[in-house]
Amino acid sequence: MNKRHGITLQMHPEVYPYLVTRVVPTLYHIILLPKGEQDKLIKIASAQVSFNKLESCLVLAPREALYIYPDGSEMRSSDIPTGGVLVHDRLRPWKAFPDDRELSGRKDLLEKYIGALKQEGYLLGDLTKGGRKPTPREAQDLRGIQENGVPRGLDLCPRCGEWQGTCLDSIPDLGERAVEVSCLCQNDNRCAGCGGPLYERKVNANYYNPKDGKIWRVPGFSGLGHTCKYPVLNQKQAREATQRSVQSQGTSSVLFMKGTI
Repeated sequence: MNKRHGITLQMHPEVYPYLVTRVVPTLYHIILLPKGEQDKLIKIASAQVSFNKLESCLVLAPREALYIYPDGSEMRSSDIPTGGVLVHDRLRPWKAFPDDRELSGRKDLLEKYIGALKQEGYLLGDLTKGGRKPTPREAQDLRGIQENGVPRGLDLCPRCGEWQGTCLDSIPDLGERAVEVSCLCQNDNRCAGCGGPLYERKVNANYYNPKDGKIWRVPGFSGLGHTCKYPVLNQKQAREATQRSVQSQGTSSVLFMKGTI
């Protein structure tokens, strides 16, 4: 167990090395990695993050970790992730690993560990929609709506025709917050196996629905249901597929804000 800020957190299983990805603040996805040179493990982990665009941590030992962020930055730490709901085999790894006896043994340990947690119930996405308290200038400039009824601060993307930008939104129990709104073009979350989008929209992000005039949040776990529509590619092909990807997905007027594990 690990204690932070007076809260006791469950340690993750000792199945090093592995890559743990924060899907939402309370949900982690684990990819087991083969034992090998640290430089090669970092390369694999960095490639995975470059596709998924989700904050991740390469855990090498009980007190040795490398945090990798979607912008490519890295931070070494002796503090490894703990607690949360754990899942695995939902994000396809960037590279196929030989299923040898050692790796299979760690996979069995991981599955038994997750099974013993008896994780039930529902998970919610970020109900704050990633919002922050607006500055006085933002409150002045962004409060209200445009002549067409769209929140001030949002502009039409000339490429996909959706609204994007920063606007104000009323969050229950929090009040007015400045939130970022993404269009279809900004969906950069990709499957590391096929290069296709993890979801029809950018995850852990917001979009504006002109049909109901609301800002909707797309939780990170929306991407865990991805099914490869294309053959699993090698690393070069996956990167090329990502570069060719065209944002032509349809919009959705309803988004479920909670999912079962």
